[in-house]
Amino acid sequence: QAAAASPILPTASQSPAVTATPAPTATATVAPTATLAPTATIQQTAQVIPSVNAVCRKGPGTDYYEITYLTQGTPYNVLGRNSLNTWWLVQASANVTCWEGDSGGTQLGPVNQAPVALVPILPVTPATFVETYTCNTILRTLDVVFNWSAVANVTGYRIYRNGTQITDAGPTATSFSDPNAPTGTNLVYGLEAHNDYGVAPLITVSVPTCG
Repeated sequence: QAAAASPILPTASQSPAVTATPAPTATATVAPTATLAPTATIQQTAQVIPSVNAVCRKGPGTDYYEITYLTQGTPYNVLGRNSLNTWWLVQASANVTCWEGDSGGTQLGPVNQAPVALVPILPVTPATFVETYTCNTILRTLDVVFNWSAVANVTGYRIYRNGTQITDAGPTATSFSDPNAPTGTNLVYGLEAHNDYGVAPLITVSVPTCG
């Protein structure tokens, strides 16, 4: 009996080799550059700008003498201030410093932080200013004599008659005679103590009509 034929087994098929797909290369994204906000300009120098042409004085007040004028719209450096922050010591020019009042002008920088400056001393108004007069109605003459109390920090005393200065007495004077005063009219005499920086408020007395 013939031997049975061996079955033919199928040959194994080789699976195709798997080709690796390269991973995509990552593209670096550059972050946008931050835009810096503009920085505010800080005014470092204290300045005032007058709103009008302004008188500049020897001290912080209208009783001080005028030195010069400041020009409207021009900035002036502030060197100091008074304790009330109402007057400013400014550099008016290369060689001139003076006081300007706060009259509504523009302030720039740390004006209120300026140092409190020394203020020149003015004389005060004499406590007394009295007159005695002799009216001769026959001769129509009038002699007026004045006496006042002395004050400190003066260089003299100005005396006015009806608004016109008639003398400037020295710093030690405490009396004055007006021997030929006008007759036929009321007279008002004024006394003003003054020094190199300014004047004290005027004090007045009246003399009635003679004749």
